[in-house]
Amino acid sequence: MAKSESRKQVSGPSEPGLPSKGAVDISRSRHITLANKATHLLTAGKLEPARKLFMEILNENEDDVYAMHGIALIARDMGRLPVAAELMKKALALDPRNPMISSNLGTIYEAMKEYEEALTCYRNSLKWGIRDGAIHNNIGSVLSRLGRRTEALISFRKALKAGVEFPEAMTNMATMLGDLGDYKQAGYYFRRALEIDPENAHAHHNLGVILLRQGLWEEAWFHCEWRMVATNKGVPWRKFSQPLWNGNPFQGARLMLYAEQGIGDEIRFASMIPEAVARGGEVVVECAPRLVSLFQRSFPQVRVVPAKYWPAEEGVEPFDIACPFGTLGRLFRNSKESFPMHSGYLKPDPRLVSMFQERLREAGPGPYVGICWRSGLAGAYRDEHYSTIEDMRPVMNVDGVTYVNLQYDPKPEEFDIVKSEFGVDLVAWDDVDLKMELEKAAALTSCMDLVVSPGTSVAVMAGALGVETVEFRPFPIPDSYFKNGRCPWFPSVRFFVKRQSEKWNKMFRKIAAEIEALKTGSAL
Repeated sequence: MAKSESRKQVSGPSEPGLPSKGAVDISRSRHITLANKATHLLTAGKLEPARKLFMEILNENEDDVYAMHGIALIARDMGRLPVAAELMKKALALDPRNPMISSNLGTIYEAMKEYEEALTCYRNSLKWGIRDGAIHNNIGSVLSRLGRRTEALISFRKALKAGVEFPEAMTNMATMLGDLGDYKQAGYYFRRALEIDPENAHAHHNLGVILLRQGLWEEAWFHCEWRMVATNKGVPWRKFSQPLWNGNPFQGARLMLYAEQGIGDEIRFASMIPEAVARGGEVVVECAPRLVSLFQRSFPQVRVVPAKYWPAEEGVEPFDIACPFGTLGRLFRNSKESFPMHSGYLKPDPRLVSMFQERLREAGPGPYVGICWRSGLAGAYRDEHYSTIEDMRPVMNVDGVTYVNLQYDPKPEEFDIVKSEFGVDLVAWDDVDLKMELEKAAALTSCMDLVVSPGTSVAVMAGALGVETVEFRPFPIPDSYFKNGRCPWFPSVRFFVKRQSEKWNKMFRKIAAEIEALKTGSAL
């Protein structure tokens, strides 16, 4: 979700009344003059000169709330968040019901990912007098990170009703609606954001994601091209001097396909490597080092190198054209019909496959069901996309199945739950690092009769290997996305979704029925 910030202006000094003594009056007047000058410098981004002026005031009067507030803002803008929080709390102690100080303390807590504290501060700023839709937007942003989507949606609506007309508010609202499955309204707000700021990379990128979910491929890829700016703090591309490939034939030339997203996306977009090769000349594929040997075996017609491949970036090794992996979608996947049927395009190491087949036979009889339940990336906003191991009880209650761990970062206590509460010995080996040893991960996954996973690289790997996969998701996906009822990228992958209000348990009971059918040899 696009992150918004509270407005960073410093509130003016709150004068209780004019002092009675001339010397004090002169000192106060001087401090106000210094503070106003410091505020102008701060607004202009001249942090060090502003800091010196605020410190001059505090050295003479350590209880000057204006200067304390200002020095806290400078610490925040310098990225010294714990220091900024302590200073801002001192300022609030000096003026306990100052709404602007409370709001700015909220921005610091939010940057520190202390979302409950940020929420309290933002709500206090409303209670104490700020009548600003930007605060409602900030509240909505924090609530969404806490997974409290319905409340967040209400706050975003209040922000827009209050007349907030900045792209971050529109984008926040649209992202929330998209995650709740209201794609029409989500598209409306993304487009409003782009009317205000046509160059807003976050709005473009997030609109592209929403359009991808609807299977509106051609328009989606146009907006997704903004992803590099949206996700890399304004850095548009890698440092390649070669022109961007436009998809045309390039006989006699050398193309560099380079990595720019996560492992799952690299595997997904690798499905289009053969189509790039078919356009003509030499193709060099850059990918995560963990994928190099797997990709080289799977695509022997290209040369695979580890990212970041400095000879290409520094011009030591010549290339004629370059293309980021994600842009292949715009070139080759502009309609549902453009997605080919396949039974898997990754080729695991046969030696490792044989080894795992033998190990699995020793571990228990088939069918073999590989399970993953979450991503390694945590956070309230992300966590709602994943289950806990406890949620998977209905799945692992099916007898006569050998369950295999595909979770690449399992915790010991999760294995304890599976053993003590489910009575299941989840198959795993200490000499297999599923995160870093992707050759082993691919070989083991290829031995599964079924994989059950959320939308992580585990499901992507299974789909790229052609393994029958059930991918569970927390929000609905429109029918327009699917091809023959399955994921267009991976014909072996089906989605099981739940409503936002539902618990995972109900959906896992449906998946358990699929596993029962697998035992009897029924078609999945």
